[in-house]
Amino acid sequence: MAFLETKAYVLLVCALMFGQYGQIEAASENAVGDSGNITWKDMPTGNPYNSPDSYDEGSSPLPTVWSMVASWLDIVSPGDIPYELITDAIGGELEMSDINIMDYSDLFLGFGVCFVLGLLFLLIFPIVACCFCCCRTCCGKCGGKMYQKQTGNMECKMITFTVILAVITLVLSGGFACGFFVNARQSSEIENMGSNTQNSLDDILIFVNNTVDEILFVALNQSSWIFEVIEYDLSNVGETVGLPVREALRPYVGSAIDAILGMVATIEATRDGLDDMNSLVSDLDANYTDFIESIADLKQDIEDLYANCAGAGGCSAAGQDPQNTADTTNIVASRNFTDLPSSGTGPGYYPRTVVTAKSNGLTSVVNNDLESSAEAGRQDFEEIPELVQNETDSAVGDLVNSFDDFNGEIEDGLDPMIENLDSMSSVGSSLGDTISEYSETATDYDQYRSLFVLFLYFIALVVFILNILGIIFGLIGYDRYATPTKRSMLSNIGGLLLMASAGLCFIFAALLMVFTSFPFLIAGPLTKIVCGPIVSGELFENTVDLPDTIPGTSGYYVGSTLFDNGNVSVTFTGILDNCGDNKAAYSAFQLMHIVNISDILDMDSYISDGQFDDMKVNISDQVEIMSSETADNLANARDVNAASIPWSDFENELTSDLIDIGEDLNDFADDLQSYIDANSGSSSVFPGSYENDFTTMVSTIRSFQTSTVEPMVSDRDYVEYVLNAVQSNSSKINLAVNNTIAAGDAADTYITNNLDSVVASEVENFQSTMIGYINQFVDYITDMIYNEVGKCRPVKNLLDNLINTVCRGVLDPINGWWFCNGWCVFCFILNIIFSVKLAKFFRRMHDEDESDALEVQQRRNAASEMQKPASIIRNNQVSPSPDDFAKDELQEELHRVPNMLFDDPEGLKKKKGSDLPGVASTSNEYDPDGLVERPSQAEETMTEDELPGVVTTEVGGGGGGQEQAGEVKPDAENTEAKIPEGETTVTTEPPGTPGPAVYNPPTLSEEGQVIENVNNNNESNVDNDITQ
Repeated sequence: MAFLETKAYVLLVCALMFGQYGQIEAASENAVGDSGNITWKDMPTGNPYNSPDSYDEGSSPLPTVWSMVASWLDIVSPGDIPYELITDAIGGELEMSDINIMDYSDLFLGFGVCFVLGLLFLLIFPIVACCFCCCRTCCGKCGGKMYQKQTGNMECKMITFTVILAVITLVLSGGFACGFFVNARQSSEIENMGSNTQNSLDDILIFVNNTVDEILFVALNQSSWIFEVIEYDLSNVGETVGLPVREALRPYVGSAIDAILGMVATIEATRDGLDDMNSLVSDLDANYTDFIESIADLKQDIEDLYANCAGAGGCSAAGQDPQNTADTTNIVASRNFTDLPSSGTGPGYYPRTVVTAKSNGLTSVVNNDLESSAEAGRQDFEEIPELVQNETDSAVGDLVNSFDDFNGEIEDGLDPMIENLDSMSSVGSSLGDTISEYSETATDYDQYRSLFVLFLYFIALVVFILNILGIIFGLIGYDRYATPTKRSMLSNIGGLLLMASAGLCFIFAALLMVFTSFPFLIAGPLTKIVCGPIVSGELFENTVDLPDTIPGTSGYYVGSTLFDNGNVSVTFTGILDNCGDNKAAYSAFQLMHIVNISDILDMDSYISDGQFDDMKVNISDQVEIMSSETADNLANARDVNAASIPWSDFENELTSDLIDIGEDLNDFADDLQSYIDANSGSSSVFPGSYENDFTTMVSTIRSFQTSTVEPMVSDRDYVEYVLNAVQSNSSKINLAVNNTIAAGDAADTYITNNLDSVVASEVENFQSTMIGYINQFVDYITDMIYNEVGKCRPVKNLLDNLINTVCRGVLDPINGWWFCNGWCVFCFILNIIFSVKLAKFFRRMHDEDESDALEVQQRRNAASEMQKPASIIRNNQVSPSPDDFAKDELQEELHRVPNMLFDDPEGLKKKKGSDLPGVASTSNEYDPDGLVERPSQAEETMTEDELPGVVTTEVGGGGGGQEQAGEVKPDAENTEAKIPEGETTVTTEPPGTPGPAVYNPPTLSEEGQVIENVNNNNESNVDNDITQ
């Protein structure tokens, strides 16, 4: 009992460790072939598993994000994993005091440096943002000083900054776009975490149920089936053993049995034939007597017709016309079927007296139980299976009980374990309910996390939109010929949008850094040090899989743990690989080192050869093919000598024609019809109605043939057939009785000498068949355990799902989150720099230099002249638009610029606004008429208050009290203008100094067209290109 229970437990453990994965369509039922080979049906259909076979990393761009995170972690932490610490921890010999953290600086230093940089960023960046934003706002200079120096590469700088900022914006868009995907992924993982965990628990329950079903199928159903087959064969040993015994004897005994039975049948058939002959011949003789009279009457009718016709003067009498072949002479029935007298001489031919005597002799033999005695021998032979069944009943009962006990012990041993598995299922269900409750809570709170993350990435999206709109508006509104103070509203809006973008970056960069540094410090090391080695398998390969690595363990750790034998080369990686190949647990875990299935399934411990030896019964004395009574009966039948009956005379009568003319009167009718046809018509020899009478006679003859002659011939032929059968059977009796008796004696001798040995041989064959069934069952069980039962791919999938849920489903989104946050922070920093710089080229400035305005005017006029002469004035952007001035004011403006260029066209470009001749201030007004006095050389050293004719102006600000540049204030009035420091310019021309030569610009028409070109000083004509 204990051994069987141990065996059952081992079978259960072998199958429970891992279960078959997926559904297998069951094949046909088990079947046993004629040769004893068993065709086993496939494993039953199992319930499908819910967990996926592989991990879904998500759609693009998530796999790319995971790869970038892994690459960044490899850069931050290039060091190797301290597997020696893990092995010491597993062995219980890890001492924290022995750990030198500097030995692992390559592994941890990068994380510390990055975190410290993040903290420094959190401390410094808000200060920088405060200085940049608050200080400039308080000074009214948001974005910097509202002045931009016009240079020749200004447009190139603008394009460069635009391209850089556009690239930064696109990179930023990738960051927050990936962030949106990562956030959705994290929400999906949190939402599905409960269902995934529940699916994993359900898979464990399904796995347990499927494995139990497999155990029940293999260890119970299949074993029950094979035991049923064996029990059926044992219960029907008459068929399984007796039938082969009988068929083995049949070639030697069957012919004798057939000969005896055949001889009995021949004797009976001969006796019956003789009796039939007496009866048939009596009937034939009586019928033939009547037949003779009918033939005579027919003959007489024909002759009378001939005679009457001849008497009427017509045809000749019968037999007298040589042309008439229808002669009635031989229409005579002359056979004799009467009995031969008992004296042996007389008018008859049938030897009835002899036939009756022989029939009586054979009847006495048959009545002496001939058939039953012969049938008894046949029945003894045919009932050998029942005889074997009856004689082996006790031995078979013992074998059946042994197999039933074995099958019952297996079932009794498995029932408690199946109950334990059911309890495991209930525990798993309650655990699943708890997990579902917590997962619902996590899902409820995740919406707040998701909204906060969306808010952060929405800020990045706003920055992206502001940059795009700022660049678009700035480029569309940009005018290369406009001075910084005269830039268009659209361009100014673009610059303001870029400044708004920089402001948002200043405000939220630090917040993003908070959610970059701390998640990075938590998830990064976990991913690098814990999950990375587990997912890649390096953790097992470098720790528990290495022999003699774990302290306190000799050899392989897994082998020592599972089998208490470190010499067993079982590794955790090997087990996972085997399960990945969907091998059975017995092979994957090498459980043969725990228990040898062949030893457990050794049926010799249950069934002994002696139990089959008890089936070798002796039954030869119970089988007799030919009894002495049967032999005597056969001899008596032979002595009757039915073959000696004198049949020759009677047989000659049977073979002769019943009518002398022949047995077919249709021939005579044909001759008579030919005679009628030949003598009818115009030369008819038939007077009166005799022709019709002869025709009627033809019909009568044909009818007589059908109604009388043919039945009589048939009766005679049947008597002849019976006679031939009697002659044949009677001859066989005399020839074969001796051989039959000899064959019967030989068959009985063979059975006496060989039947018991044949039974023993067939019992051995039956034992081989039964052992063959058992061996096939053992081979089947072994194959199932080695290759089919407990295929462990599901548990490999469950382990992968557990790792993927924790290490990838949880940590990957967190890693992706801090990575995208850092991505955005980096882009925010660059965005601040380049958006501020680019905004300088789009925003409308408050201040500008006159030289910059003149240089812009020159480029604008040159470009306008190339396109259309009339656009010189219309496109002039140095001063306000021509629409804001009267024509005379435009004409005056044209007077001023060319005269200055005429005096010193090259030096003008090199001087500042305050050094230009005739420039009164930086407010775009200069003195073409020399109204402003210039100081002498001695006066140049004077202070501003001592200079005569000093003109001051207030630049910038744009307040209502700004003085007009170029307006002269007399010394006596002692009028002073409030000039900001650094913004005061002084004319260098003393009063009374003549101004430079003045060039008279072209005169304009009402429509603004050039109509003449006159030099007011009459000194020279200057080309229009020079003025421009």
